[in-house]
Amino acid sequence: MDKLIHTALNSMHSARLKQVTSAQNLSNAQVAGYRSDQIGGRFGSVYLSAENQLETRVFSKKSEPGLFSDKQGEMRLTGEKTDVAIEGDGYFMIENQSGDLGMTRRGDFTISTDGTLVNRAGDVILDTSLVAMTVPPFREIFIAENGQVFIEPLGGEPGIRQLVNQIGTSSGEGLNLKKDSDGVIRPEAGFVREEFNADQNVRLKQGFLETSNVSVFDELVNNVDIQKQYQLNVKLISLAKQLDEAGASLLKLPNG
Repeated sequence: MDKLIHTALNSMHSARLKQVTSAQNLSNAQVAGYRSDQIGGRFGSVYLSAENQLETRVFSKKSEPGLFSDKQGEMRLTGEKTDVAIEGDGYFMIENQSGDLGMTRRGDFTISTDGTLVNRAGDVILDTSLVAMTVPPFREIFIAENGQVFIEPLGGEPGIRQLVNQIGTSSGEGLNLKKDSDGVIRPEAGFVREEFNADQNVRLKQGFLETSNVSVFDELVNNVDIQKQYQLNVKLISLAKQLDEAGASLLKLPNG
C-alpha cells in the first residue's frame, strides 16, 4: 500500500507544480517577449522502509527549475520607434532594479526622465560594454538591425543622424541559460560583468514587439488535464486505504 500511496502523492505533487507553472504562464501571456516556463526533470528511485517490514522501491521524478521555452513569439508591428523585437535567437542585456545582470527578450523600451533606456519592467538596457544606455534628447530615433542607436538631436539640423551607442545583445550560444525566480534569464554558471562578452550576434527590428510565446489555448487544455490527474490520484489514495483496511480485516478473521 505504501508504494501505491507514495506514487499517487508524487503524481499529485507533479500536478500541483504543473498547475502553478501554467498559472504563471497565463498571467504573463500579454507580456512582450515573455518566455513560457516549462516543467522538466529526471526520474529516479527511492526505497520506503518501515520497522519489521521489507523495503519497497518506488519511482519518483525530481523537478529541474529554470526551464523555459525558447520558441519565437509572434512579431507584431507597433510603429513605435522605441519598440524593438529580436528576430531569431538572442537576448537583450539588462540590469534589473537590484543591480543584477540578466538577459531578456522584452523590447518595449522607453526613455526615462534622466535619459536612460529602460523597458516597461524598469530594467535598464545595457550597451556592448554592459553599461547603462543613455540617449540624449532627440527629434527622431533610429535603431539598426545590429543594435546601433542613431538620433536626430533636438536643435540639430534635420536629417543629420548622430550615432549614440549600441544596444548590448547576446546570442546565448553555449551559455546553458536558465530562468531565475525573478523571471530574468541568466547563464546557469552566473554572470561576471568584467568577463562576459556581449557577442552582438543578434538581429533587431525597430517598430516591432515580440509577443510572449505562451499558447493560452494549450495552457487552458493543460489545466483541465491537470485537474483530472489530481482527482484520479485522490481516488487512488482512497482505494489504497480501502485495500489496506480490507487486508487488515482478513488478518483478524478467526482460524477455521
